[in-house]
Amino acid sequence: MSGFPVHVVDWIWACMSTPKFSISVNGELNGFFSSSRGLRQGDPMSPYLFVLAMEVLSSLLGIMTSKNEFRYHWRCEKEKITHLCFADDLLVFCRADVQSMRLVKECLLYLIILP
Repeated sequence: MSGFPVHVVDWIWACMSTPKFSISVNGELNGFFSSSRGLRQGDPMSPYLFVLAMEVLSSLLGIMTSKNEFRYHWRCEKEKITHLCFADDLLVFCRADVQSMRLVKECLLYLIILP
């Protein structure tokens, strides 16, 4: 991620890729296995990563609104609302036309494949 400290990205990656788990059966730990996919449900790091990702997405959506092809949802146009973020949810609003949807899709894809 451009402009984001590399050592912080390395720390986040280490937290996501190195945890090991054990199963307790009748109070006894039995073996260890590695995490195979991202963050676990309820991971304390999840809210922080969500906020970081939403900051980037908010910037991308802000840039998107400056393009002539983008049209706001008719109920959001007066306030110029493009999205709302909650605890771990995201709502994105735009007019249901091809150009606006294409721009929203580009923002979401860019967030997934950030260089």
